[in-house]
Amino acid sequence: MKSRYCQAFALLITAITVTLTGCSIFDKTAYDEYISPSKQAENNLVTIVEAINKQDSYAIKQLLSSHLVSNHEDIDSRIDEMINFIDGEIISYDDPFGSACGGFEKKDTGAKIQCLLTDNGTEFYIAIKQWYSYDEQPEQVGVYNITVKNLSMLSSDPESTDAIFRLMEES
Repeated sequence: MKSRYCQAFALLITAITVTLTGCSIFDKTAYDEYISPSKQAENNLVTIVEAINKQDSYAIKQLLSSHLVSNHEDIDSRIDEMINFIDGEIISYDDPFGSACGGFEKKDTGAKIQCLLTDNGTEFYIAIKQWYSYDEQPEQVGVYNITVKNLSMLSSDPESTDAIFRLMEES
């Protein structure tokens, strides 16, 4: 009888331990290495900002969806145009803000930086949209839209179409 109580007590302690640790004691490394879809979008946006600063069009192209790269006639020159749209060296930028929506089979994510400042004193906004997962069309996975806005130019001329640059699939 005493043995049965000991077994029940041991089982209860084990159940409480597993419940309180959320099973993390069993696979701690997988949890520690997990990056949420919105965090991945934030990381990709920071990579793009750093690549713009280094004028590294190859690094940017690596983040684009293969669908965008293969269906855009002039992708390399458009990436170069985007890099040149930022006038000067990026000296600071706000923390990125990411978001995600969708299900497991098809998840759309994005990230934006509200204010990016160059050494010329020009302020920019930059945002990306990307497919985090797309089971039916895996070639869509990756960044499919980059938008850069020259906030300094827009503040003086809100209707200016020259103040906005978009890298996205051609219609």
